[in-house]
Amino acid sequence: MESSNRVLAPMLLAPMRRPSSGSNTPHLGWRHYAAHQVAPLRRPQNGSIVPPRDTMFFSFSAKERALIEARRGDLYRLAVALHIGFIRMSGRTLDAYKQVPKVLWNHLGAQLELDPPDLGTLRTLYETRARTLIDHQVLAYQTLGFRPMVEHQRRYVMRWLKERLTGRSERGDLLYDLKRWLYEHRILIAHDRMLRRLITMAAHDVEESLTEAITCAFGDATLNHWSRLLAQPDSDHGSLQRWLWAVPLRQSTHQMGDVFSKIDRLYEIGVHQGWPTICNEAAVRHYARRCARRSPSIGKRMQQRSRKLEAACFMRYALCSATDQLLSMLRRWILKAANDAMREVEEVLLDPKARLHEFASAVKAVALDTVLSREELSERLCGLADQVLDQRTPTRRSLIRARLIEKRGKARAMLARLIRLPFEAQTVHPVINALEVLRGIYVRKSYTLPDGVVTRLGRAWREAIDSYDRYKALLAFEWATLFALRVSLRNGSVFIAHSFAFRSQAMLLISPDEWKAKRNHFYGHLKLPQDPKEFLGPLIEHLDRSLIVLRDATTRGEVHIDSAVHLDPLSAQPSNLALEALRRAIFSACPHGQLPEIILEIDSTTRFGWLLLGRAPRSRVELLMVYAAVLAHGTSLTAADIARMVPELASAAIRQMMNRIADERKLRQAADLVLRFMHRHPIAAHWGRANLASSDMMSLETARTVWEARVDPRRRTKSIGMYTHVRDRWGIFYDQPIILNERQAGAAIEGVIRQSSADDVAQLAVDTHGFTDYAMGLARILGFDLCPRLSHLRDRRLHVPQHHTVPAELITVTDRDVRMDLIESIWDEFVRVAASVQTGQCTAVQALSRFGSAARGQPIYDGGTHIGRLFRTIFLIDYFTNPVFRAELQHVLNRGEAVHTVQRAIHSGKIPLELAKHHDSLAAVSSALALLSNVVMAWNTMHMQRAVDQIEAISGETVQAGDLRRIAPTHLESINLRGTFDFPIERYARHLLPSVSELNEKQQRLA
Repeated sequence: MESSNRVLAPMLLAPMRRPSSGSNTPHLGWRHYAAHQVAPLRRPQNGSIVPPRDTMFFSFSAKERALIEARRGDLYRLAVALHIGFIRMSGRTLDAYKQVPKVLWNHLGAQLELDPPDLGTLRTLYETRARTLIDHQVLAYQTLGFRPMVEHQRRYVMRWLKERLTGRSERGDLLYDLKRWLYEHRILIAHDRMLRRLITMAAHDVEESLTEAITCAFGDATLNHWSRLLAQPDSDHGSLQRWLWAVPLRQSTHQMGDVFSKIDRLYEIGVHQGWPTICNEAAVRHYARRCARRSPSIGKRMQQRSRKLEAACFMRYALCSATDQLLSMLRRWILKAANDAMREVEEVLLDPKARLHEFASAVKAVALDTVLSREELSERLCGLADQVLDQRTPTRRSLIRARLIEKRGKARAMLARLIRLPFEAQTVHPVINALEVLRGIYVRKSYTLPDGVVTRLGRAWREAIDSYDRYKALLAFEWATLFALRVSLRNGSVFIAHSFAFRSQAMLLISPDEWKAKRNHFYGHLKLPQDPKEFLGPLIEHLDRSLIVLRDATTRGEVHIDSAVHLDPLSAQPSNLALEALRRAIFSACPHGQLPEIILEIDSTTRFGWLLLGRAPRSRVELLMVYAAVLAHGTSLTAADIARMVPELASAAIRQMMNRIADERKLRQAADLVLRFMHRHPIAAHWGRANLASSDMMSLETARTVWEARVDPRRRTKSIGMYTHVRDRWGIFYDQPIILNERQAGAAIEGVIRQSSADDVAQLAVDTHGFTDYAMGLARILGFDLCPRLSHLRDRRLHVPQHHTVPAELITVTDRDVRMDLIESIWDEFVRVAASVQTGQCTAVQALSRFGSAARGQPIYDGGTHIGRLFRTIFLIDYFTNPVFRAELQHVLNRGEAVHTVQRAIHSGKIPLELAKHHDSLAAVSSALALLSNVVMAWNTMHMQRAVDQIEAISGETVQAGDLRRIAPTHLESINLRGTFDFPIERYARHLLPSVSELNEKQQRLA
């Protein structure tokens, strides 16, 4: 039989996720795994089972003790107790003939008041009667409520696996999720061979159904044609696959033309028509990435079914990503055109000489016009003079619009290609009507706007569109269409079906039919009442109590109010010589660290390298390649740089391993594994609360040619944003790459919802960029509070319902502008948006982009903003009146900045160009950097704990918790992050390469 502890070790290494609030976990076993997974059961050389640190699984209830004591013989009683504890701990039977350690026998003997054996194995217990082993196993799992898997359960497991694979096609973590599911449903966990066989069968069935659906939609001939096209040269490009996978080199009209060419090429071969809905975005991305990472020549040797599925998904992904790239570049192109016109207008407005020159030129042009009569000449000159003398000068915006109209042909050249895209809207939309009008004009090759056009694109352009000069009217109509299209794409009122980021609202949110059928479930999952009055009633009562608290604080002089709220600055913490001495004592006891050895020491305890590799490494070189790939992703070094620093490795092998671990889920899970190890140390409990965190962005410089890069306003360099979530107890628990100069509120919410390494976060501190009123309301509906540090006094005003009673002392800083009727009218739709974010139907970034400021004027935005204003008011009152709370928020935000210092020390240069092109590689860079940062902080924490234990042992006194709170694990003075990378793996081979270590020791003994 297969060794149970041999099977259990990788199970304990699996990253565990928090169970959803709707799950009913029957036992604490899996939660105990989550808490202790960083210290898995080890397999020592004598083959014994090393027990977990906590022996709770081998402690028995009265009913269990009665069953155990009913056995004949002390050894059989101990054996039954051993089986019950092992099944409770692992969810599977103990089959292996392995040595049971003495410490476990002693614990069982103490529990049962029996004399334990000094040494015992299952073989010695059951060597006379092998059937007794089976009887004891059956008794143990029946006592605990477990049952072997039967046929109808196997069919249900297959359906469950197919559902999971439909939404997430990766199989990497499915084995561990399946084990957890079996444990929660009290089904005995079978051997890994059988579970992997079930996963393979489910994946095969899913691929079959996807291939069948795509074949019905496009036909075998078309799919085979696509497969052949990917490997063939296309125009001036090496192959169609390489050209379609490439991203724009920079933001320019030339690159936009290249993206237009890609879309036209994909239209020619019919990719845009009839895509089956069963093949969702997750499956498209998975199979497309798998196809892109493989050479087209290798694809010819694949099975016909897999080749057709990958080729179709690659084509679909190329079309959707090209559409997203084009529309993103279009929005920036429109904004750049407006900014250029604004600069030109400002140059004229701010330069009186230029204005005088313009007036003189206009007068001279009129004077030299020989066609004009004397009366016409006089009238023209008087008109120019009146324009200068007129006190009603045109507004800056009207001058910008006039400047845009003067740029003849610029808007038309862009729209001539845009009108070929299939823009849609759920209802009658003026942008769609305007595009239809322009399509007819361009077909007729006309340069004037017909008189009968009634499409309204905003009041700002109405006068120019309705003017008598129909040539200028068409120019104004074109620019008005572009600006309206830009806003409509952002709020989702206009969309394209073949797009990921600019898809329809019907695909973004939970469908109306599903919402109607599962409405009670979603409300229960969010723990919200379906009647908005039940939600708003306690909220208003809380608001009234908070207003009284603020009034009392104002009366006592703790808060100063005139036209705004003013607070006294927080006083600096006094210098503490004893604290400085303690800090020096702790860090002087910490050894000097080299980054490679730090990685090895932490990996020998957590085995995050095994997680990244998916199994135990088989050789030293394989383990080195994992570390080299993490370093190549998480630092500014390229694969060639790492190869020069680690002579054992070749750059090609490092790149191959980089592609293997590039999935940000694996890297993030490895970072979570290290974070849990860090928080296991007792010193971490003194650093802060368990439910408080902060989030902030730092920018990493990259090449100027990266099209998603933006100029960092501080550094004045092209950069990519890395948005990290940091625990109050230190450590990064979520990370994601974002685009600079955009609102960060969606990224802040997304990190709390998607993270799996920390306990539930009750409060998230952010700066002004990570806050909007709508985001505060959405975050509260999702179960946590956004706590912004507001930099503007205008954001510190209080908002209460209309006609609400407010204390006289607070009237000057209070606005009665919250409409309760509007909140009640959009309550169900607002909860639907929150449920869509929580279930993963859409991300928080997408939800806030669609329903945030771009949706201004829509009821869903206005109502959500009013909800957020109520929560912002309550938060501000707590912030004003509670200095401890205010200091905590400042404290945790400072910790986020300190973690950024560690990250910048590790990643001190530019992101390599090959890693900055695609979002997937940027996500790998972000997660690898988070992993390395957590490794450094965990190493510091481990040695700080040892130093504190030594200090307490020598002094005989306990170190004060307040002092430990002010000593951070971000110390870098004794750590070398540069230089030649020398990995002394032989020191940690027993933990990192157990099979190789055992083989070497056997060979030494034989020699």
